[in-house]
Amino acid sequence: MRFMKKLNELKSKLKSKTQKKDSHYWLKDDYNLEKRHELINKENVKKSLDENIENIRKILGKSDDLIINSLELGDKDIKAAAINIDGLQDSRGVERIFADITGEIHKTNLPASSNEEIFETIHKKISSNEEVTPETEYEKIFDKLLIGETVILIDGIDKALIFDTKSWDVRQVEEPETERTIRGSRDGFVESVKVNTALIRRRIRSPNFWIESMDIGRVTKTKVSFAYLKGLANEDLINEVRTRLQKIDTDRILESGEIEEFIMDTPYTIFPLVHKTERTDIVTSNILEGKVAIFTQGTPIVLSVPNAFDEMLQAPDDYNEIFPIGSFIRLGRQLGFLISMLLPGFYVAIFNFHTELVPTSLLLRVTAARQGVPFPKVIEVLLMEFAFELLREAGLRLPGMIGPAISIVGALILGEAAIQAGIVSPAVVIIVALTAIASFMTPSFSLSISGRILRFVIILAGATMGLFGVQFIFILVAIHLASLRSFGYPFFAPLAPLIISDWGDFLVRIPWWAKKVKPKLTTGRSPNRFKGKKQFMPSGLETRDEPYSLNEDKRNEEGNNGKQGDES
Repeated sequence: MRFMKKLNELKSKLKSKTQKKDSHYWLKDDYNLEKRHELINKENVKKSLDENIENIRKILGKSDDLIINSLELGDKDIKAAAINIDGLQDSRGVERIFADITGEIHKTNLPASSNEEIFETIHKKISSNEEVTPETEYEKIFDKLLIGETVILIDGIDKALIFDTKSWDVRQVEEPETERTIRGSRDGFVESVKVNTALIRRRIRSPNFWIESMDIGRVTKTKVSFAYLKGLANEDLINEVRTRLQKIDTDRILESGEIEEFIMDTPYTIFPLVHKTERTDIVTSNILEGKVAIFTQGTPIVLSVPNAFDEMLQAPDDYNEIFPIGSFIRLGRQLGFLISMLLPGFYVAIFNFHTELVPTSLLLRVTAARQGVPFPKVIEVLLMEFAFELLREAGLRLPGMIGPAISIVGALILGEAAIQAGIVSPAVVIIVALTAIASFMTPSFSLSISGRILRFVIILAGATMGLFGVQFIFILVAIHLASLRSFGYPFFAPLAPLIISDWGDFLVRIPWWAKKVKPKLTTGRSPNRFKGKKQFMPSGLETRDEPYSLNEDKRNEEGNNGKQGDES
C-alpha cells in the first residue's frame, strides 16, 4: 500500500510538471496571427497565480507597458496580482482599488485558507463602489485589459476580477474645421464614442434614444455604436444596420470610412451613399428624422443612414436663419454645384460647336485673346483644371497657416504666367477660377469630389459631341442617381420617386411653423411634427384676419384702465 501510494504521488508530480511545461509552450513564437488568436481564445484562467502570470507574459511578450503589481492579502499573505496597461488606466483609480481591497480584507480578518472568501469579499463588497466583473476566459480578459481596465488574479482561484479603470486623453470638444457655420452650435465630435454619444444625449433627452455597441475587427476590436430613436426609426432599417455591421469580417477598423465601404448598397459609384459629418447638430437632426447614426471609436466622423442626394447640399445655416434667407442661400448653393460641374464643359461645347449661341462681340474678343495659343480649347481647360487640382491638393497637405496663402498666390502666379506665355487664354482662366469658387460652395466634401470627377467627363463629352454630349452625360447621371439606394431607400428622393410632401425642404425651405409632417420615407411611424391636428402659426398670424388700428389699441388700453379703476 505504501509503495502504491508513493507511486501515485510520483505520477501526479510528473503529470503536473508535464502540464506546467506544456502550459509554458502552448503558444509558440513561430505561430502566425490567426493561430495565436485561436489558441488564446481557447484558454481559460488557471488556479495557479504563477501559471496565469506566465501565460499573460507569454501572450503579451516583452511589452514595456505591461504592469504587474504583486499583492499579499490576509493574515497569511495569500498571493494576488493586479495587472494593467500603462497609459490606458487611471492611476488614481488603480490606487483607490488597492486601498479598498486591502481595507476590506483587513476588516474581515479572514483565516489563511480562505481564498474563496477573499475573492467573494473583493467581488461583493467592493463592487458596491466600483464596477467589478468576474471573467474566466482569456479572450474576454484581454479585451478588457487592452482598453485600460485592471485585472485582479488571486492564487487558487480560476477566475479574474476586472475593475473599470480605463482612462485616456481625449481631445476637447471644438468646432469642426471643415464644417464651419455662421450661426449654430460650435461643438463637434471627437475621437471618443463615449463623448460623442453623450453630446447627442444632451440634445435628445428622451428615454427612447437607444444606443447599441459592438466590437469590429479581429485585431483592432474597434468599438462601433449605432444610435436611433426607438419608435420613430423603422425597425427594418435598424435590423439592416445591425446585420450589416455584424457581417463585417476584417482584421482592422481604424476609421469610419472603412465601415462605409462595407455597408454601402452600391460599392461601384462615385456618389456617397452614407452621410458623413463632424457636426453634432446635423447628426441630431438626422436621428430626429428617423435615421440611424453610426459612431466609430478613434474618429470624429459620424455616419448617418440612409442618405439622400439633396441633404448633401444642405447646411445648418439654411435652418438657423429665417426661411427667406435660408432658401436664398440654399438656391445659391445648388446653383453653385451645377456651375462647378457643368461650366467648363459648356464653354468647350459652345465655342467648339455652337458659336451661334455666343454674342458676336464676345466671340470676337475670345477669338482675339486666343491668338498664339498652341492648344485647342479642350486641352486649355484640362491643363488649367489639372493645375488647379494640384494646387488644391497641395493646399490641403501644407500646414494650416500657410496652405491657403500658397494656394491663392500659386493660382494667381500660375494663371498670369500661363497667359503671358501664351499657353492658355484669359477666358479659360476666368472659367476655371469661377468653377473652382463654385465648387467650394458644396458643404459635403465627398459630393464635391464627385462633382469634380464628373466635370472632367463632361468636358470630354462637350469636346467630342457639343451640347448634345453634355446633355447625354447629364441624363446618364440623373438615371444613375435615380437607380441608387441607401439602405434600401431611394437616394434621389424626393425627385425619384416624386414625393410632393417633402418638397418643402428640397429646393427651398418653408417656415418651421408650416412643416406639419416629417420626411415621409424615414418617419412613417410618427409623421406629425405637432402634437395636435391644428397647425401652429405665429401669434401675429393666428389672432385675427384684419389689421390692427391705432385707435382700437388706444380704446382697448383706456378700457383696461377703466376696469382697473372700478376694481380698486
